[in-house]
Amino acid sequence: MNSLREWWSLPVDYGWNVAYARSQQALHITKVLIGIWCWLFGAAAAVGLATPGLGEGGLGSTALWFSVVTAAPVGLAWTLGGWPTWHMSIAFVLYADVVLAAVVLSIGMATTILPLAALFTVIGSYVAGFHGPKLLTAHNVFALFTTGVLYGVAVVTEPELGLESTLYLVMLVLVMFSAPLIVHTFLMLLRRDATAAFYDPLTGMQNRRGFDASIGNLRLRSGPESTVTAVVIDLDNFKSVNDRFGHQHGDTVIRLTASRILDIFPAPDITARLGGEEFAIVSVAGLDSVTARAEELRIRLCEANNRSSLTASMGVDHAVVDPRDVAAEIEALLSSADRAMYRAKRLGGDRVVTREDGQLPAREVDEQL
Repeated sequence: MNSLREWWSLPVDYGWNVAYARSQQALHITKVLIGIWCWLFGAAAAVGLATPGLGEGGLGSTALWFSVVTAAPVGLAWTLGGWPTWHMSIAFVLYADVVLAAVVLSIGMATTILPLAALFTVIGSYVAGFHGPKLLTAHNVFALFTTGVLYGVAVVTEPELGLESTLYLVMLVLVMFSAPLIVHTFLMLLRRDATAAFYDPLTGMQNRRGFDASIGNLRLRSGPESTVTAVVIDLDNFKSVNDRFGHQHGDTVIRLTASRILDIFPAPDITARLGGEEFAIVSVAGLDSVTARAEELRIRLCEANNRSSLTASMGVDHAVVDPRDVAAEIEALLSSADRAMYRAKRLGGDRVVTREDGQLPAREVDEQL
């Protein structure tokens, strides 16, 4: 019972699931496959319209025509468009469930059509892959209700085929529920391990792998041309802190720095500990806003540690990013911000330096160098 309660309350981050799939190069092929599935469903509906005895009634014909008309643009949106937002994804699940239910319940010949309810398994597999237990349960209840109604119609209208309909029903229940639940359970275990691999255990921030995965998710909330600002942070003289006060105090300093970064750059800004005493931030806010917050962070770090001085060198850069190549362009932007950070170190540290137009001359926040 506790396991069931834990499963039901499992928090699921749709954006993280999408970003993780994108980081593994699996998102594009998934989009194409879903688009092809929509087209095949529309083609099957067109065949149903041409088949004698199917869809001859008003409701059946309407359901089939609706499937034919809508499946093509929906499939095209999946194939050529970006990955849907959380709300659009739920709308797609609702559309697919309702259209499939309308088709199987309205076109007649219930015993013949009953096996088509297995298509609910495909929808359930998508829900299991990207959404949580609540939506999966809602989908399964709807699929079971639809299949039960279809089975009842089959038994009443074609009693001589009752044994065949019962066999179909048993097989459908096994397929519709076992496959998505097995997929969901397996993915839940993978996500738990992947979460551990994507976060730094010392600070709770994302590590480099998690940072790279989150970068891909920027395209979901950016416009056709979005200005992205990157900050690279490196603590000054951190080795001397470890040597003087020990690694335990050094860990405290790292956690303190991470806490200050998360306070000043909360979500949707993307933050990460890249390794050692180096941190990175990517924000869709403008250069002035991010630079001002970086300066606030610098001041708060100086005030945060009583045992030893804590200063940081920060490099900032911004660019208009093409949503079609987010990962590569932000990687170049981070490299530019990294060079600005080293420029800050050469100038004595404890400062924020920006790189404008990708040129080496840099300025502090308050004065031109």
